[in-house]
Amino acid sequence: MDVEKTLETAYGRFLLRPYRDEDEEKVIELWEAAFKQTLNRKIWRWKFHDNPFGRQIMLCLTESGMPIAMYAGIPYIANWNGQQIRMTQLIDNMSHPDFRQATNGRKGLFIQTAEFFFEVFHGIHASELIYGFPGQKHFRLGKIFLDYDVIGEGGIFLETAPSQIKKQYLFTLRSIGIPANFDESFDTLWYEAKVNYPLSVCRDSRFLNWRFTQHPVNKYRIYTLKNWKGKPDAYLVLFMDHEMATIVDIFAKKDLTTAGTLIYKVARELSKAGIEKMRIWLPKNHFLSSQLLQCGFREFQEPLGIIPGFIHFDDSGASKIPVENLYYTMADGDLF
Repeated sequence: MDVEKTLETAYGRFLLRPYRDEDEEKVIELWEAAFKQTLNRKIWRWKFHDNPFGRQIMLCLTESGMPIAMYAGIPYIANWNGQQIRMTQLIDNMSHPDFRQATNGRKGLFIQTAEFFFEVFHGIHASELIYGFPGQKHFRLGKIFLDYDVIGEGGIFLETAPSQIKKQYLFTLRSIGIPANFDESFDTLWYEAKVNYPLSVCRDSRFLNWRFTQHPVNKYRIYTLKNWKGKPDAYLVLFMDHEMATIVDIFAKKDLTTAGTLIYKVARELSKAGIEKMRIWLPKNHFLSSQLLQCGFREFQEPLGIIPGFIHFDDSGASKIPVENLYYTMADGDLF
């Protein structure tokens, strides 16, 4: 497959091609122009240079080599009913404000960059599912031009005060652990419990350590619910911001007590520490959402405008994947 493409336009000639390491500084300049803020270089390298899964980045460049549009994602290893696939979580898509009116025919350069991204990086030999968490404005534009659609019934945003979490039936031989990182016991937990997460990023130690313990800026608090053998039956990861505790990720064996027991024990500690609120984003139709509601969480209007979405490819094998079963948390993105 040809991974480069030239666009002849009334605004000049543009080149579409994948990102290279030597593009880093110029693309960061594009990022800062597009988002009007300074980017921490360590974050960029953590996401796109140092992660163990690779990168998928398509650039649109002027004849002088200046990047003016980017469509990008991280191709995670994923589980689909026991089959290993790759699925891409879209991230940091952008265009330079000085070139947003530039078109080639009826389409803007950003849209054509996205379409070429799909040609190169989507399919059974690349990523079989492409998804992300756009805001409302970008979702509307994506729906019109790129066939975005909502994942399943959409997401659910839950919040509560730790003191409002209801006491669960507690197994006396279960205890809370606070590990510094994720060891091979979390691989075992993933392989034992993934049957109840039939479409999900592989939440093994490689993913978890990269996402949390190797993050160059954010500091996370990891909690595990350990069984009588001292092995984890569940974990959750918190990002603390003053009196708010965001549950960035949660994973638990599917039964009536495991997730609830972990939540109750953690909430009790947070309440003692003066934390006023806990919050989490989850798929609306997942068993963990139901269990958290039973624990005392309540559903509220989503505060950030996040819409869990995916790209429709009706003419491909990937369209057979039941996207409504996708399990995701904020661990799949980079907001927290």
